Amino acid sequence: MRTNTLELARGFLGQDTWFIINIGIALAAFAAWIRSAWTVLYRYAESTCLSTVHIKDDDPLFHDVVLWLNDHVFAQSNFRSVLAVTNKQAYKNLNKNQWAPNINWRPAVGTSSKTDDEPIKLRPFNGSRVFAFRGRWILFSHSSPTASAGLRLQGPGASEAELSDHVKLQTLSLSLDTLRAFLDEARAYSQKLSRSNISVHRPISNVRDMVRWTCITTRPSRSIESVILDAKKKSTLLADLEEYLHPATRQWYADHGIPYRRGYLFSGPPGTGKTSLCSAIAGVFGLDIYVLSLLDPHITESQFLRLFSEVPSQCVVLLEDIDAAGMSVRRPNVAADQESDASKSVDSQTRRAGRPPHSQAQRGPPVDTSGPISLSALLNAIDGVASQEGRILVMTTNAPQDLDPALIRPGRVDMRVQFDLPGRTEMRELFRSMFSDGPGGGREIGTSEGEEEDEKKADIDMDSLSAKFAEALPENKLSLAEVQGFLLQYKRQPKEACERVAEWVKENYS
Repeated sequence: MRTNTLELARGFLGQDTWFIINIGIALAAFAAWIRSAWTVLYRYAESTCLSTVHIKDDDPLFHDVVLWLNDHVFAQSNFRSVLAVTNKQAYKNLNKNQWAPNINWRPAVGTSSKTDDEPIKLRPFNGSRVFAFRGRWILFSHSSPTASAGLRLQGPGASEAELSDHVKLQTLSLSLDTLRAFLDEARAYSQKLSRSNISVHRPISNVRDMVRWTCITTRPSRSIESVILDAKKKSTLLADLEEYLHPATRQWYADHGIPYRRGYLFSGPPGTGKTSLCSAIAGVFGLDIYVLSLLDPHITESQFLRLFSEVPSQCVVLLEDIDAAGMSVRRPNVAADQESDASKSVDSQTRRAGRPPHSQAQRGPPVDTSGPISLSALLNAIDGVASQEGRILVMTTNAPQDLDPALIRPGRVDMRVQFDLPGRTEMRELFRSMFSDGPGGGREIGTSEGEEEDEKKADIDMDSLSAKFAEALPENKLSLAEVQGFLLQYKRQPKEACERVAEWVKENYS
């Protein structure tokens, strides 16, 4: 059978079959040698005449480089190997910070409308690309941990670069000047495009359960005028932030030996705009927001401390609802600074002596230990030896009176902003802002535009409508979120909202 096969192959090829096989083996061996030689030469060049920069995905510069390449290189390129993602992925709202080309794939008419809101996007995944920058050629390489490390991810031998999604930039030069200039341009380009946007970062676990900061969304900056708050409180807060962020202030802090940090406590009932104000001040000063949850069961204290120390020098760190995370008052008659360290030592000594810990009457209200992050760890993160300088810490709470004094003492909280349930002045302001002529708002459909008299009449009507609307609401009883939820049902119908608000209050709050 084997002989017949060889004879058939010989007759078909018209040549000696073994000669063809030997030629094939030789070509395969030569190709393997070429590949091995190329690898050796590349590594030699990398160590002698190639300048290389590695950028990990947890660094903000990673997204700056991706953005620049997306708009200047990838938009004009075709790729055969791509990554398919939907808007539910971690990078769902990064807008420009996505690998191009983005391809929207929408279903045919008649299919489920749910898919219409979740277009599938295709973007380059792993591979390399050479591009020109100021007369120099730069090699861009992108690799993910699943492709670069493979099964070695499960072992201790994988390098840090293999364990993280990262990019590599290389150029034929003995100096890093070209790559440094490219990184500067990429950062400047990103800052130019993101002046009207803010990025929100949260801790996300990667393939080896290593918790890293990840940008989860980029959204337009919120106007400070859209935050319904006492004008004096807003102006005082903005003036304090502007003075703190001034370039000369950091040097002043250093000259006087004061840690360059600033902390704010936003307190008040739920739905009064605490988080909205945080987003607004981030937009005013062009800062990103880093959100940490003290109740996240997947973050240990050591990871929490590391994440807190890794935030950029100028950003807003947001800790929401700290009163719900077990940071309540523990002993009212003990010095705040000594209490956080001494309580554990005293209790441990009494237990070793066979006695129970201090009585409940001595200790005050019970401690809520449901959160995985202890008070001592939080205090260490805020102003410990390894804590980051330059950041702005914003803590929100619904019950400031229940917080441990050690957490809100001067030096950790430098300014407090109290949010109260709105009165009629705030209700009128909210009504006018909801029905203003800005995008998304507007007067009732059918109102004439372009006529000066009609515009003046409309302004007069809006004043009277806002006053009538505020009079129908109980003062200092409802939150702004509740009233805004009602107004959203009448986005372009201010008259109808004004007519039905009394009925809405009677049905829900009488």
